[in-house]
Amino acid sequence: MKKEWWKQKQFPAIAGLALVTVVSGCSGSNAGDNGEASAADDGDKGEITVLYVGDQFWQDQAKEFEQVSGIKVNYEVVNFTEQHDKLATAFAGGSTEYDIVHVRDDFVAEFAPKGFLTPLDDLITEDMKANISDSYFTPLMNGGQIYGFPRYLWPWQFYYNKALFAEAGIENPPATWAEFTAVAEKLKAKGITPYAEPWGETFSYTPFIVHLRSEGGEFWDEEQDLPTFNSPEGVRALQFMADMNLKDKIISPQSVQYDSTAPLADAFAQGTIAMMMNAPHTYPLANNPETSKITGQVGVALVPGAQLKTASYAETGGLAIPAGSKNKEQAMEYIRFVTSTEQEKAMAIGIGRIPVDNVALQDAEVQEANPHFASVAEQMEYPYGMFKHEKAAAISTEVSRHISAAVAGRETPEEALQAAEANVLKLIGK
Repeated sequence: MKKEWWKQKQFPAIAGLALVTVVSGCSGSNAGDNGEASAADDGDKGEITVLYVGDQFWQDQAKEFEQVSGIKVNYEVVNFTEQHDKLATAFAGGSTEYDIVHVRDDFVAEFAPKGFLTPLDDLITEDMKANISDSYFTPLMNGGQIYGFPRYLWPWQFYYNKALFAEAGIENPPATWAEFTAVAEKLKAKGITPYAEPWGETFSYTPFIVHLRSEGGEFWDEEQDLPTFNSPEGVRALQFMADMNLKDKIISPQSVQYDSTAPLADAFAQGTIAMMMNAPHTYPLANNPETSKITGQVGVALVPGAQLKTASYAETGGLAIPAGSKNKEQAMEYIRFVTSTEQEKAMAIGIGRIPVDNVALQDAEVQEANPHFASVAEQMEYPYGMFKHEKAAAISTEVSRHISAAVAGRETPEEALQAAEANVLKLIGK
């Protein structure tokens, strides 16, 4: 794999960066098929500090980069849930410590306008993005500039329990939310809890966004920086959610306690619910006999649609170079290596992240190892991005509070969306 990476890369000039010392030993005659030896022969290539989560795959990948490039990697582990706060503190303090950090849609929206991240437009070469859809860069852009290089996708998909479907005489997953209700009624008639969504008071805005998009609406106008969820599409979406609970009674009462996707996936793996939307970690979790009671019974499909065929909610995981980095050229070589087709394929097989590289995604070995990736390409043709805003946390909490009130019957959908919109406008000073 190391040789393949060095052989395929052409190392074109990158504006603004002096990469010659890094790459000359790799692209010249001494590199050939022995890039590892050449890198070592060229002496000190510098070093970078990577702040990232501690999964063994990522750490092994960093060591592999170190071996083939000669660039030393100082890998600092951070818990996934602590990444944002650690970065915010470091950036606010003017840190120059990190050269590579994890970003996602909302991190870019918060940190890029403050000048904490390096624009990558002039650093990304055509060969680096040859197999990546332009749309995958969009969530990591701000003000028309790219601040993160996409590494993986993390979309919500529709999961169902094949055994429970068979028990209720259901052959196929629902393609629309209208079909979903009919399927749910059949499951309920068999004494099966049909469905659950994360309706906790800080998270219910997320499934609402999926329903809103399926109705043809959108949560936010990023160009105008204004909320757009209080719309006819929004009312229909929220009415559907409320009806699931108050009218049709097809949703698990536990839904109001789910403030993330993790406990929802656990409930699905234990066979207590028949359907849900969730992230890709669900598939291996629900097929592991140590964590699941439904191994071999997990079905995955497009999220049902309404006005649109489907819609989702997805995090785009990317890599960014902090503005304070003193080793940008080496950091860019790290991004080039870990996002190569070979490394994207290894990532998909090794750790189950969905590659942004289309060649890697369609690879037969990747698809065999991850059957739930089969519908990803089509899913990503429809709206999916995270809500991102500098005040995203406060806004999403305010909206979730009213979504939760509506699904519980304390407010009508119209009242809930009107109140949420008014309070959000105050939050953003408009």
